[in-house]
Amino acid sequence: MFGKVLKNEIRHSARYNLTIYAVALAASVLMGLSLVIESSGIGVASCFALYIIGIITVVITLVSVIKNFYDTLFSRQGYLTLTLPVKGSTLLLSKVLVSFLWIIVGFAIMVATWVLIFIYVRHQTADEVSVIKGLISDMGILELLPSGFVVAQVIVVLAILGVSKMLTYVGFIYFSVTVANTKKFQNHPRLFGVITFFLIMSVTSRVSDFLTVKAPLTFFVTSEKAFFSFDIMGSINGALLSYGVGGTIFSAIVALGLLVLTGYIIENKVNIK
Repeated sequence: MFGKVLKNEIRHSARYNLTIYAVALAASVLMGLSLVIESSGIGVASCFALYIIGIITVVITLVSVIKNFYDTLFSRQGYLTLTLPVKGSTLLLSKVLVSFLWIIVGFAIMVATWVLIFIYVRHQTADEVSVIKGLISDMGILELLPSGFVVAQVIVVLAILGVSKMLTYVGFIYFSVTVANTKKFQNHPRLFGVITFFLIMSVTSRVSDFLTVKAPLTFFVTSEKAFFSFDIMGSINGALLSYGVGGTIFSAIVALGLLVLTGYIIENKVNIK
């Protein structure tokens, strides 16, 4: 049964999301082709447009995920959805998985647009880059830069953390929307939804800041390796990059707990208007 619910969720959400991605890809291709034109003005405008396209794609994806969650559970369509012989937790799990899918696609499109910008800028500044590389090589700085394998590790870790953070926000929003549509708060669902969301964000941020000091977990990058450590950011000599991940992990755990609670509320407390 879960497979059918998941398939239906993908089919329903794809109608809107695939249209968004098709438009974004068409615009990206058009802007990419315009970069071939030997004009610095057009090149700058196209790069700016590509950057905006990438950001907008991710933002619209998040809006679509939230809108689909509300429409299918708490609007008129919710009457049909919640009468299905499926547990609320199963419905929620299908929505979370599909949300994950669309967020990944949205991020992939954004990264693709930024790659086009990078390729264009690198081509336009090839001579300058060669000179800078020569200077850096003479100064011995290249020896301090991380290897390609370390760079790949950094990209993978930061990508996972980025997607995790976005899904954490989705978990917070799902819970806030669900609570706001219970009987006690349904008279002012938007107000209570916003209040609940910012309350969760405030408490989570404060605890995350506390953990950063008392039990820090940091991702360090040196010229030789990338690794996790319980040292405070900036405390390791020779680190080229340090990023605290303890708060991100804690927020993800909170979001997971709230999603479990959201499933319970959907099954037992939700009140469709």
